[in-house]
Amino acid sequence: MNRSYLTKKVQRLLRPYLSAAFLLLTACAGNPPASASPLTPTGLAPVTLTFWYTRTGAAGTLLNTMANDFHKAYPSITVQGVAKKDEGDLLRQGIAGMAMNQPPDFIIADNRTIGEFARKDALLALDPLMNDASLGLRDGDRADFFPGLIDSGRFPDLKNQSFAFPFDESAVVLYYNSDLLKAAKADPPHTWDQFAAAARSTTKGGAHGWVMAPSAAVFYSFLFSRGSSALNDAQTQVQFNDDAGVKSLQLIATLSKGGSAYLVGSAGAARADFAQSKAALLIGTTDELAAVSDAVTRAGATFQWGVTSIPQNDPAHPLTTISGANIAIFNGSPDRTRAAWLFTRWLTEPAQTARWSRVTLSIPLRALALPLVADSATNPLFQRLRDGFGNALPSGRPMPAVKDAAQIDAAVVEMWAAVANGAEPNAAMSRAVTLVSRVLGP
Repeated sequence: MNRSYLTKKVQRLLRPYLSAAFLLLTACAGNPPASASPLTPTGLAPVTLTFWYTRTGAAGTLLNTMANDFHKAYPSITVQGVAKKDEGDLLRQGIAGMAMNQPPDFIIADNRTIGEFARKDALLALDPLMNDASLGLRDGDRADFFPGLIDSGRFPDLKNQSFAFPFDESAVVLYYNSDLLKAAKADPPHTWDQFAAAARSTTKGGAHGWVMAPSAAVFYSFLFSRGSSALNDAQTQVQFNDDAGVKSLQLIATLSKGGSAYLVGSAGAARADFAQSKAALLIGTTDELAAVSDAVTRAGATFQWGVTSIPQNDPAHPLTTISGANIAIFNGSPDRTRAAWLFTRWLTEPAQTARWSRVTLSIPLRALALPLVADSATNPLFQRLRDGFGNALPSGRPMPAVKDAAQIDAAVVEMWAAVANGAEPNAAMSRAVTLVSRVLGP
């Protein structure tokens, strides 16, 4: 999502929300290592690196500023950023650059774009660098990363090698209208049974329980939260037709038929209805924090609202979908690839990830970054958010990144919309399984 619309005013408004959440996550994460492992490279020759990215506005400006700051810290390495229009443009130009033997040194892109390059043998597997004696990740570094982030860069169809390193991440979360829940004598739901009950109890007058804008990332989070996944571990077979998928569709069908859930045509429409108190519950991503706040402001609303983990089968061990832009390094000489990895390591250090999160509102990658992001623990939303998140730090799981994964997304969204519109869940599931199986092949 393009987050360039973030204004300083919105950032100031939302930072307390994030501060509370991030301070909570710090408390939940246990005691992080006292400091990040220092980067002490030796024997790196002077080099100028080029990287491509798609972020615009303040985020794009910050990327280039940070590249300049890295050069100040490591004068032998110059890093130059080149903006591309979008992921498709980056992929097309990258393939053209490969044909001319002029690819960038590294890219910041989503996992699916990275996967396309990896399947063309264009990228460097990151495992050796992550385990490198001088520049690799130490145990303290690995433990400091948000659970699931490092493993999200592995590609099961490519021998489970890591080709993507986390950088700019968001997660699926639950937004809730505190006032509507309170009026219905309901609490922010932590389980799916509680979610269904809250949706029903808040459906009264002009309000409904759950406003739905079908999204593959959100449906995948339903599966993760129930202990399953869209595909098997090898990402070669459908898995969303198991008990987790069936129960998720049954929930959609039951609440829709009962009038406690309803469809809208876009995420923006869902946010607008939530902001106007037409719905008590909205499942979206942390990318939408600024947009939700902006929608509430435009609506002139004064109700209290909060953010928490999506409902879970096991609230003590929550799981959710993570997505975003990661770093991938193209094959090249040892000097260039090690320099690119050094920049990757530097960019994901606590100070840098905190700096990035303050501007973009993305998830801080590391526990040590959280206190650096959190400006205040005294915001009135802190108690509500702490109560909502409970005592467990959610673990992130990535969306499928196999070839033509967008077609899998489309089939899942079509399935969700069909069931919400009255289709029989088993029939909708069967159609989706057929479509996805064709994408995955024999």
